[in-house]
Amino acid sequence: MEDLEAIMLDDDEETLAPAVVVATVALLAVFVVGFLIQAIGLVL
Repeated sequence: MEDLEAIMLDDDEETLAPAVVVATVALLAVFVVGFLIQAIGLVL
């Protein structure tokens, strides 16, 4: 987790942008997986 904190504290946008993109995609993936599990649960 030290690496994540180092990236978050880094003011360099070149380094920060990929971290933000990865975090956003991961968050969306969590919602999509949760929605799929809920949808499958409703169908079964």
